[in-house]
Amino acid sequence: MKRLKEFINFFVGTVPMDTFFDKWLESKNHLKAQTKRTYTQLINRYLRPVFGEKSVKIIAGEEVQLFINRIQEELSAKTVHEIYRCLRAVFELAIENKIIEKNPCEKVILPPKEKAKAMSLSIEDQEKLENTLGQSSKALDIAILLALNLGLRLSEVIALRWQDIHFNENVVSIRHSMERIPSGDGHKTVAHLGTPKTQSSQRKIPLEFEFSKCLKEYFQKQTPVQKRPDAFVVGKKDGNSYHGRTIERHFKKRLKELMISESYTFHSLRHSFATRAMESGVVIKVISALLGHSQTATTTDIYLHLSETFIRQEMMKMKDFRKKKRSKSTRDRYAA
Repeated sequence: MKRLKEFINFFVGTVPMDTFFDKWLESKNHLKAQTKRTYTQLINRYLRPVFGEKSVKIIAGEEVQLFINRIQEELSAKTVHEIYRCLRAVFELAIENKIIEKNPCEKVILPPKEKAKAMSLSIEDQEKLENTLGQSSKALDIAILLALNLGLRLSEVIALRWQDIHFNENVVSIRHSMERIPSGDGHKTVAHLGTPKTQSSQRKIPLEFEFSKCLKEYFQKQTPVQKRPDAFVVGKKDGNSYHGRTIERHFKKRLKELMISESYTFHSLRHSFATRAMESGVVIKVISALLGHSQTATTTDIYLHLSETFIRQEMMKMKDFRKKKRSKSTRDRYAA
């Protein structure tokens, strides 16, 4: 009966948006579970209540614009753009199915995107963290050090297993990321070991000697269960992984204990890795490869925020250069 009703709706052109929301989500089964979950949440929370029961044919650009104007009063520009992209894609699917000829999203005006603001730890705050956590045998402390020393995303830190760390070669292989997918039990989710964010995210990162030594000492303190090759580096006593929120809460707790600004987020550790690499003279292309970016523009636009101390030192180089040029000019004049 349902199939017959859908066929009649298609035939007379009165297909409700709900039908296309479902069809579009079904077409996204190839995506990472976390990405599809995000799309589903955006559609169910914001789009279905407004457009779900309406016929695709009767929705005009003016109605979409009013909707965008309303939600931008409550949501960030980034979220508004994500909702708009979903809605536009659903209408494109309706065009492919010859239900409508024109996308009502075409001339809609969106709020300007806020530029992503990265926040790196100051050198002093970074040293405080490293000096305090360097000898720790706590898994949650090691999570902080992994992000700070290797520039890993939180999902990559959680997914790292001992079989990914090659102490003989002093190299770490980033091959997985941890996703949260619906468990089917209400709003609960379960951990799923998936692939990294992009193909570029699968990478090898060299281990610096001191940090390699730190990881070896931490490994030696683990139980036989925790030392299994498939056990998680940042793991519980049974070798299983921690939830990302647990790690983030622990990071905030450490900041408070050390009287470091709590405005830093766990992702600030990844920013700090990129910034320190830049300040050390590592070329942008290498930093991008270490972070798992496919384009160097992503690295420079979002991640690199040089410290005031470093900028001052670089300015001093200019001063020294001018001083040398003046001295040379004076010597040349007297020589003449």
